[in-house]
Amino acid sequence: MASWNCRLVLLFCLFSPLKAENEDSKWRGEMEEQMRKLAAMVEDQGRIIKGQNSEIAALKERISELETKSEVKEASEKQIHSSIHKTDIKIDQIIKTMKEQQKPFPSGLQKRLFLDSSIVHETPIAFYAYISHDFTHVGNDHVFIYDTVVTNSGHAYNNYSGIFTAPSSGLYAFAYSIAVAGHHISGDHDSNLGEISVRLVRNASPVGSIAADTESVNEDEMATGFAILYLDAGDIVKVANPSKGQGSFLSNLREYWTFSGFRID
Repeated sequence: MASWNCRLVLLFCLFSPLKAENEDSKWRGEMEEQMRKLAAMVEDQGRIIKGQNSEIAALKERISELETKSEVKEASEKQIHSSIHKTDIKIDQIIKTMKEQQKPFPSGLQKRLFLDSSIVHETPIAFYAYISHDFTHVGNDHVFIYDTVVTNSGHAYNNYSGIFTAPSSGLYAFAYSIAVAGHHISGDHDSNLGEISVRLVRNASPVGSIAADTESVNEDEMATGFAILYLDAGDIVKVANPSKGQGSFLSNLREYWTFSGFRID
């Protein structure tokens, strides 16, 4: 019995190192596998960190560009505000000087002046006038004088001469109307009924014409003309007849002789 026990102890002693060696080899294998997995994870994290670093660098560069643009914009706005302030000062000085000298603003200057966000406009040029009474006996080359002024903005029309004088160069519109009588007014000794032809004249050149003629008793006739003309400063416009008129001419509450015009631009 003692002999078998000895044998068993001997066998245990022989196999125990082998078992321990196997277990140690298995542990080392598991550890090596864990190390490989850990190394792979570290490598992946390294790639992620590298990518994030690239993105951070790009963001820093973009932020730097935006800061530079913001600084440039701020400097530009400061320059603009400074220029506007200087311009306002110059405009104030111009207006003050002109007021002191009591001179009108040059043509076109008032169109572009900005004061406290409001535009200073030049005075509009427009007029409307009519002859205030019936008349007769119109000779050759007679200039019609529209004595009653309804509108004369800019004072370019002279109701004593019947002449409009362009205060500045530009495009102007004109309208003129006439009326002849189918009867004879007081002082009309012409046997003919009303008939006349008139012209719109720029300086010495006709630029339009109208005519009215009545052949029947108590049938009045009217005509109206319209023209758009480019005028230089100082040009004159008037209404005149090239030849003698006949009969009577009406200008009353029913039918006026009128002359009007205005600057378009």
